[in-house]
Amino acid sequence: MAPICVDAYKSLSKGQESIDLGSTDAFPWLIDSATQFENLQELDNAIMAYVKGISFASGLGLTDRGYEFFRYARSVFEDGLNHSDASLKNPATKQMLVRAGQALIDSARKKTEQAPVTDMQAELKASLLSGISLRKADREESRDVIVVDGRQLYAKKAQEYRDSAETYLKSGMLKSAVIFACMAAVADLMLGKPTQGMSYLAKVVADSGESDKFNDNPCFIWTKLVFKGYVSRDISAIEEAKTKFLSIPWGFKDDKEFARRVMDSVYRRITE
Repeated sequence: MAPICVDAYKSLSKGQESIDLGSTDAFPWLIDSATQFENLQELDNAIMAYVKGISFASGLGLTDRGYEFFRYARSVFEDGLNHSDASLKNPATKQMLVRAGQALIDSARKKTEQAPVTDMQAELKASLLSGISLRKADREESRDVIVVDGRQLYAKKAQEYRDSAETYLKSGMLKSAVIFACMAAVADLMLGKPTQGMSYLAKVVADSGESDKFNDNPCFIWTKLVFKGYVSRDISAIEEAKTKFLSIPWGFKDDKEFARRVMDSVYRRITE
C-alpha cells in the first residue's frame, strides 16, 4: 500500500502544478490521484482531488469535463455513505463538493449566455477567411454538458471479462479463462485498483484448482509483470512484459489490443 500512497500524493502534486500553470494536463493527474486515494479508502482525499478538477474545469469554462469529475466525486461520496465510511464523517467534505457543483452550474450558465456572442465571432471569422460575403457558420447543436466517463468504460470491461472468465472456467476451457481473468484484473488496474485486481486473480486461481496451469500461462506471467511495473514503478518489469506479450496465444484481436493499450499506459505512467 505504501507505493500506492506515494503515487496518490505525487499525482496530486503534479495535478496542482499543472493547475498553477493553467495546463489541462492537470486532469489525468487528478483522476490518477483520486483513484489511488479511493483504493486506499481515503475517500475524503479522493473527493478533494476531484473537487480540484471540478473547480479548475469551471474556471476554464470546460463544463463537460467538470461534470465528468463531479460525477466521479458524487459516486465516491454516495458509495462511502452507503458503507458508513469514517472518512466522510466531517461535513466539510460534502460542503466542499456542493460548492464545487454550484460553481460548475454558474460556469455552464455563463457559457450558455455567451453562445450568441460566440456565434457572431464565428460568422465574422468565416467572412474574413472567405473574403467574399458574410456566411453563417454552422453551429453544432448539442447539450451544454457532455459526459465522457472513461472510468465507467473500464469498469464495464472488467465486469464483461469477469463474466467471460467464469463461463469458460465452467466449460473447462482453461486457456481462454486465464486470458479473460487476466484482462479483468488489468481493467481493475486501469481503474487505479491494483489490490482489487490482484485479489480477484488470486481467487480465480484458487477456485480453479489449476494453479500450476495458471502460473505457467504466458498471459498470467505477463499480467504479473504489468502489475509489478505499475505498483513498484519497475521499468524492467514492463520491458519484460513487452517481450512476454509476443508469446501470448490471443484468441481475439480485441483482447490483444486492449492488453496492449493497458501495457502502454502503464509504461507511460512509470516513465513520466
